[in-house]
Amino acid sequence: MTDGRLSDHDQEALMRLFLMQHMPMHFNALVVERTSRCTAQCAMCYQAAGPRGSDALGDHTLAEADVARVIEDAVTIPNLHPRFHLTGGESFLDVNACMRLFERARDVGFLDLTSTTNAYWARDPGRALDICRRLRAAGVTSLEISWDVWHLPYIDARAVSQCLMACAEVGIESNLRLLASRSHDADEALDQLHPEALEQATRISCNPVFPTGRGAQTLDPTDLYTQGTLNDNCHTTLNLTVNARGNVSPCCAGLDQTDAYVFGNVTVDPVSVIAHRMNASPMLRTVVFGGIAALFPVLEAAGVPPQGTYTSICHACWSIFSDPVKVDALKTHFEEAPRRAVLAALAQLEAHSMGEPA
Repeated sequence: MTDGRLSDHDQEALMRLFLMQHMPMHFNALVVERTSRCTAQCAMCYQAAGPRGSDALGDHTLAEADVARVIEDAVTIPNLHPRFHLTGGESFLDVNACMRLFERARDVGFLDLTSTTNAYWARDPGRALDICRRLRAAGVTSLEISWDVWHLPYIDARAVSQCLMACAEVGIESNLRLLASRSHDADEALDQLHPEALEQATRISCNPVFPTGRGAQTLDPTDLYTQGTLNDNCHTTLNLTVNARGNVSPCCAGLDQTDAYVFGNVTVDPVSVIAHRMNASPMLRTVVFGGIAALFPVLEAAGVPPQGTYTSICHACWSIFSDPVKVDALKTHFEEAPRRAVLAALAQLEAHSMGEPA
C-alpha cells in the first residue's frame, strides 16, 4: 500500500478473494444417478457399479417419487442450466421409470434431456428402435453411450452399434464416450463397432481414465495419463448431482462417490435448499474456485498431507474426500476460520492503534 492506496497486485488479490467468496456456483445440469446397479462391472468404473450395486457405497436405488420431487424443485434454482441428465449405474434397468422421469422433466421446464447408458438394451434392433422412439417422444435430446475396452467383457458391441443407429433414425443426438489409457487407446474399442454405426454418431469423445472408484484398485497408475494440473479449478464444469443414496454433491466426477462429507440428502431436504447450502460453504467454495490444491496446505498443517501422485483434480478430490481423517481436518479448519479471522483483524487494529505496521 502506498499513500493509503492498494497496489494493482493487492487489488487483483482482493478481487479474486471477493469472487471466491461471493460469485454463485453455476451448475451445467441436474444429474440424477438413480441407481448404483449396472449390468456391467467394468474395471475402470469410477462409481464401482455392478449387478449388486456399488463396491464402495452399496446397493441403492432412489425411489421414482423422490426423483420426481427433485426435478420439480431443481427447475426453480436460478443458477442451474435447464438440463436434466439421468444416469446410474445403468439407469435403463427400469426403462418405464426413465420415460416417466424424462416426461416430468420436460413438463416442468427442462429444455435439454439427456442420459448415459451402456446400451445393453439395444442388442435387438427392434427393441433398440422402440426404446429410442419412446425416448424421443418423452423429450430426450441426446444419449451418451459409454464404450471402451473395459466394457468389452460385459457389453455386446452390436448393442452399441444398434443404439447409435436407432438414435440417428429417431432424431436423438448421440455421444459415443470412450475412456483410454496409455495401453488402451480409443481405436481398440472403436474397431469393434460397425463402420456404418460410427458414421451415425453425432459425436465421438475420448478422455483419459483416472483411478477412482474401482479403478483405484484395478488400474496400473503408470498406465494413466495426467489431465491438466492440480492448480486447475472446476467452477465451469459443475453439475448439481444426486447420487443413488440421495446425497447431493456439486459434481459427477468423483466427489459424488464419497460419503465422508455430505452436504445434504434429498429424502430429508429439498434439493434447492441443499444447493444453497453448498453455495454458502467456505470449504466447497475454496475447492470450486480456488482449486483442490488450495486444500493441500491445510492438510499439511493438520499433519495429514495428501499422499501419492494424482492424475487430475478429480482424482485428488475423490481421494481426499474419501478419507475421513482428512475430511475431519478440513471440517475443523473451516469451522474455526471465522474465529481466526476475527483474531487477525483485532491484532491488525491493535497494531494500527499503536502506530505499528500491520
